[in-house]
Amino acid sequence: MLDLILSAPSDAIARYGVFAMSVATFGYFLGGFVKGTIGFALPTIAVAIGATVLPPEVAVAYLAIPALVMNLWQSLRDGLEDAWATLVEYRLMIGVLLVTLFAATQLLPLLEVRGFSAIMGVGLTAFAAAQLLGWRPRDPRRPAADIGTGLMGGFFGGISGAWGVPVLMLLLSLDIPKRRFIRTCGITFLLGAAPFIAGHVSTGVLNAQTAAMSLLLLLPVGIGMRLGQGVQDRLDGERLRTLILIVLGVAGLNFLRQALF
Repeated sequence: MLDLILSAPSDAIARYGVFAMSVATFGYFLGGFVKGTIGFALPTIAVAIGATVLPPEVAVAYLAIPALVMNLWQSLRDGLEDAWATLVEYRLMIGVLLVTLFAATQLLPLLEVRGFSAIMGVGLTAFAAAQLLGWRPRDPRRPAADIGTGLMGGFFGGISGAWGVPVLMLLLSLDIPKRRFIRTCGITFLLGAAPFIAGHVSTGVLNAQTAAMSLLLLLPVGIGMRLGQGVQDRLDGERLRTLILIVLGVAGLNFLRQALF
């Protein structure tokens, strides 16, 4: 196994070239930095950049181990006790999300994904724009909001991989403290990633070769994550919120691009 890990970079360079692997590695570093800063967007950035120079399935496979480790790190940064308290508080939302996520993956061959990308894009862009312009929903009714978020997140996650977007919208509406927001994102993304990794293993996309390179990419992603956390620690809650809404708005526009083109 050690020989496989040590040979992974040279094998990847031989297959894809020095330039491609350099661009992809930078993409994973940048994704780690953004995640460390605002608590999410590692797959969005890393895979988007990586897939410009690598086959998309390889870009996704390379992210498998860093995504798990970074979400675990983010979840436990304030300690196991706080992580457990957050998991208990949002257990209904997470449970509904995971069950719906699994069910929705079975519907994928029957659905027109572009239509749902358009719905997600319009909703997310409108939500981000409205909040940036000053509108703020207050105290959504729980547990109904948790169930609705779990259903939406699981459904859209199953067909597009974007299960975190409705979760982010709920947490922003609750206006919770910065560190609890970041911790809840980490726990939700950590648990939601399990079905996707299992699926990639079953299809062979995540195999011994891609897993070895994924393990090595922990270094640039981890460095980016730590640098981003340093920025996060210096941001007050309001500035972090504004930055998150800007990123969500850009993500919404990207969903619209996918739907239209």
